[in-house]
Amino acid sequence: MTAFKLPEMGEQEFVLWQALLEKRTGLWLPESRKPFLVSALARHMKEKGIAKYSELYNKLNVGEISLFDWASLVDSLTVHETCYYRDNSSVKMVTSYCRNKALKQFQAEPESPQHFQIWSVGCSTGEEAYTLAIEMDKLNIGLKESCGETVYFGVTACDISYPSLAVAREGIYASRQLDFMPQASKNFYFHRLADDYYQVKDSIRQRTCFIQSNVLELDNKIKQEYDIIYCQNVLIYFRQKCKQQVIQEFVKRLKPGGLLVLGHGEVTNIENDELTRVDNKYCLAFLRSNVSTS
Repeated sequence: MTAFKLPEMGEQEFVLWQALLEKRTGLWLPESRKPFLVSALARHMKEKGIAKYSELYNKLNVGEISLFDWASLVDSLTVHETCYYRDNSSVKMVTSYCRNKALKQFQAEPESPQHFQIWSVGCSTGEEAYTLAIEMDKLNIGLKESCGETVYFGVTACDISYPSLAVAREGIYASRQLDFMPQASKNFYFHRLADDYYQVKDSIRQRTCFIQSNVLELDNKIKQEYDIIYCQNVLIYFRQKCKQQVIQEFVKRLKPGGLLVLGHGEVTNIENDELTRVDNKYCLAFLRSNVSTS
């Protein structure tokens, strides 16, 4: 069997691929990640029987490559390092915000049901979305015990990667992915399977919805407004101008008074008069003003 020979990629070819990826996904590949691009492209070229980078590029440009194949290619260029409770400070920020808002609303409008809609952006294989749903369920248990009230909540999670979303919807994880989860929560919210795997229980899976989406094409799939937008380690792949554009779109989908949570170091400077930084040294979060100017 003849081995597939990896072709060389010239500087101009790399620049073309850089531009194509940024245009379609916002993903910016620095020169240091060129080997990742070459490896990913070579794998797809071998599967399709394509011998040149230029041939694959032209097929993508004229729509001869399926959306699934394109998403798989992008998936291979991003790092999927995630686990349950990866950033506990940011998760606590979300639950604290919801608890305080719920208690105020219970006092102001005791007959009105309280709803929280959370959007997990770049959810990868689902650990982040399920973490948020689990913590919201714990919040509900605490509210029921303390004041006899509960809230309704849902978590919408999106990612560009079809393979990652398939894992998320199934909700099955190796034990090591739950290392940061309290044992009591693991016992309460998961079924233990064979070979030290765990599956999220239906009570939490029914509170989550996973959809395929590109943050540069939000108008196509993400229409509603959210109380919380949670975006961790997605914008690190974008250049500053693109980061600002995405954040403007987030603000449009954030309810007045809503909470935007980002990852540390993702954004160095946010230019939006509707956002106010939350005073918290452990996480990067912003509140939208109560009066929308859009």
